This record gives sequence, structure tokens and C-alpha cells, in this order.
Amino acid sequence: MSQYEPRMTIVEVEQLMDTVFVGWRKVAIIESLDAEGVTVRMPLRPLHIRPGGTVSGPALMALADIAAYLLILALAGPVVSAVTSNLNISFLARPAAADVVATVRMLRLGKRNAVATVEMRSDGSTDVVAHATVSYALPAP
Repeated sequence: MSQYEPRMTIVEVEQLMDTVFVGWRKVAIIESLDAEGVTVRMPLRPLHIRPGGTVSGPALMALADIAAYLLILALAGPVVSAVTSNLNISFLARPAAADVVATVRMLRLGKRNAVATVEMRSDGSTDVVAHATVSYALPAP
């Protein structure tokens, strides 16, 4: 059981993102949101493919960052001025040329910062292809 309850619904987060980050839906689709975290899908696009037929590292980093941001919005409320302060990623396995699904959990949500963990998997696989820890600086109340 999570200690954090969402303050925003999926629809509210999507509407906020539509006003602040036009075009974000090309990068991510929120699949689920609850007290345990958020699941976000990155649809595979040709620009994500690197030589060798796999999803590029920068695409996975972008997914980790936006997925963590979406969870922070959901849990902290509409703090659109929250900014990434650290992103640490480990590439664990070669992702398939497929959608990537990120599962995000909040480790700490404080007044001035938030830290989330992100596990990314190729669609249809249980193997984690990348793991990230993402920290965000939150605006002063």
C-alpha cells in the first residue's frame, strides 16, 4: 500500500499537459494511475529506433523523465514548474523494436523535491530493459 494518494486523475493530468506541453501525447500515453504509481506507454516511432533495430537510449531517458513528471503531477497536484534535478539510468537489456512501457513508483514526495523510480519494459515482455531514478525540484509552496 502506498503512502501517497493521487490529487489528480488521469483526465486532469492529461488536460494540464495538453495546455503546458502541446504534443506530449506523441511521446507518452498514460495507461493507469493509482496510489501505487503510474504506467506510461511510449509508442514506438521511427525516430526512437537506433541502428541495430532497438530503441535508443535517449528515447528511454525521455520516457523515464516524462513518466516521472506525470506521476509527480498526479500526486503533488498541478506543479507544472517542477523541474528535473537528476536522472540516473541503467540500461539492463536490449529493448525490442516495440512500444516501451514504464512503471513509475514514488520513493519520496517532499515539499521541495520528489524522487521516483522507473522500470521500463518492451511491450509484452516481463524483462526490465532499463531502470531509472528521477529527482525533481518542486516549486516553493
